Amino acid sequence: MAAQLARYGDVREVGTSRLGEPITMVSVGNGPRNALVFAGPHPNEPIGFLTVPRLAEVVRDNDFGYTWHLIGCVDPDGARLNESWYAGPLDRERYLRGFYRPPAHEQVEWTFPDGLPETRALSSVIDEIRPDLLCSLHNAELGGVFYYLSEDRPGLADTLANLPTGIPLHTGEAELPGTRRIRPGVFLFPSLEAVNTAMPGMSSVHYASRYGTFSLVIEVPMWSDERSTDTSGCGEQRADVLARVARMIEDIERMPDLPIAEFVVQDSPFLRAYADLRPGAARFASALRAHRPQGEATVAERFGHQETAHMLRLRACTTALRILDGELGVGNHRAAVRSARKAYAELFESWMAEEGSVAQPIQPDLLVNAQLGAILSAAKS
Repeated sequence: MAAQLARYGDVREVGTSRLGEPITMVSVGNGPRNALVFAGPHPNEPIGFLTVPRLAEVVRDNDFGYTWHLIGCVDPDGARLNESWYAGPLDRERYLRGFYRPPAHEQVEWTFPDGLPETRALSSVIDEIRPDLLCSLHNAELGGVFYYLSEDRPGLADTLANLPTGIPLHTGEAELPGTRRIRPGVFLFPSLEAVNTAMPGMSSVHYASRYGTFSLVIEVPMWSDERSTDTSGCGEQRADVLARVARMIEDIERMPDLPIAEFVVQDSPFLRAYADLRPGAARFASALRAHRPQGEATVAERFGHQETAHMLRLRACTTALRILDGELGVGNHRAAVRSARKAYAELFESWMAEEGSVAQPIQPDLLVNAQLGAILSAAKS
């Protein structure tokens, strides 16, 4: 990535990962305002890796009054654990079987200001350039495109909601607790107090706010389903949907125990992620139960919440499978390991059969263009 970005401007190392990988940033343009754009804050969300070089090419020719500071990947260690599925084809099961997402306390996006070496690298850049604009590039798994803004800018919200992305606009609720919808598909980023009911720490958006930074978080889906845009009533009350979804998420707490005492490897990124799954699921389910919205849910709202729960269960299950396959791969064929592998394989197949989705993969070019259009819209606002 660094070599690819070097053709557009000056590249410098701004930090290193926990495993010693360099984290590099390229600066392009010479406008009086500063913009910071970074990709890969969650390593299972790689679309930003493609967007950053495209953005560098665009702003090299027109900086829109900014000096652009671009980080192509802020979690290279996590990215390496996902790279088996990056090249495609973008199949849901293939993605899940190669999936890795760090535990919440090891996520760059949620451990500001100094929780991790990667987070410290990013926070030091924010302290140095005090960005006028910050863009964090994310992608969801299934649904429609949506955006979080750090402040209510109705003009920009209108622009984002009407961007001709070729991707359905998410019309349900946001995934983070404490959000407020500005327009369909555009939400106000929640306060630190609200988000800490489900997440452990401070985000880049909260941290940068000390400098008066305007932040945009862009979420584009890798798969699309027409139900994510259906605003008709579903016949079920919003509060009942959330209660049912909370019960689905609590299935994670009831998963079989891993026979960790029988393992050869006693610590790994996957084991740490697994250890966080049950308390994380409990926090999220509790936050959903505490939220008591009124009225009938739309099809899109019900679908979005159900997909979130479905995704979290499958992520938990496949994390356990990667742990167990690793043990078998190093020759640990103890009965407890084989038995757990069988139980989790059956659970994974059972939950996959519940998917009921007609999701279609979205072309990466459309996803990149959607992120690019949103960034430039924010820069012009």
